[in-house]
Amino acid sequence: MIYGKKVSQYQKTNVETASGVELVVMCYEHAVRFLKEAKDHYDKRNYPEKAKALQKALDIINELKCNLDFEKGGEIASNLDSIYNYLIRILLQGDIERRLETFDQAVHILEELKEAWENISLQVAREEENRSASISEAGGKTMALHASVAA
Repeated sequence: MIYGKKVSQYQKTNVETASGVELVVMCYEHAVRFLKEAKDHYDKRNYPEKAKALQKALDIINELKCNLDFEKGGEIASNLDSIYNYLIRILLQGDIERRLETFDQAVHILEELKEAWENISLQVAREEENRSASISEAGGKTMALHASVAA
C-alpha cells in the first residue's frame, strides 16, 4: 500500500513539474496505452474493461482538443483540432462497428503526434541551451573586459 502511494505521489509530481510540451507527450502516451488496453480487453471479450479503457483514451483526446489555443496556434491548432475530431469519430465508429483496426489506426496517429511533440521539445531545449551558452559567453567577455579595465 505504501509503495502504491509513493508511486502516485511520484506521478503527481511528474505532472505538476512538467512543461506544457511534456504534458502533451504524456497525454499521447496515456491515450496510446489506453487504446492498446481497450483492444486487448476487446480481444478477451472483457467488454466492460474495454469500454473503460476506450473512454479514458477518448477523454484524453477530448482534453487535448479542448486545450488548443487557436489564437496562438493558428493553423497548427486548427489542424490538430481536425485530427482530434477524426480520432474521436473513427474510434467511436470503430467501436460500434467492431472494427478494431481503427484502434490501431488511432494508435499510429497518436504515436506520430507524440514523436512530433518530442522533436519540438528537443528543439526548444537546444534553443534554450544555445541561448544560455550565449548569455554565459557574453557574461564571460564582460567579466574579462571589467578585469582588463580594472587593471
